[in-house]
Amino acid sequence: MDAVTVRTVLTAVVENNPSQIQPGEPAQAIAWLKQRIWIRGSDKGREPEHHPEIEAAARAAERAFALFQRGDVDAAKPLALEALKMFTV
Repeated sequence: MDAVTVRTVLTAVVENNPSQIQPGEPAQAIAWLKQRIWIRGSDKGREPEHHPEIEAAARAAERAFALFQRGDVDAAKPLALEALKMFTV
């Protein structure tokens, strides 16, 4: 999983295009985001840094995917857009 794939899956939710989402990709996208909430700096011995913007994106993506899978596209779209904001910064 990489940032491009995560963006593609979230965009598919926004555009209501489930054909662009492969099985398992939503869970992988959430896991990818969650792995980046605490990232260690490039200096050896440096403590991991908390990234609240990534944490918020992971929570929004998780809710968006759950709603999308239930068929509630209208409720999923704003959450997916919120998660996509992380990629435009």
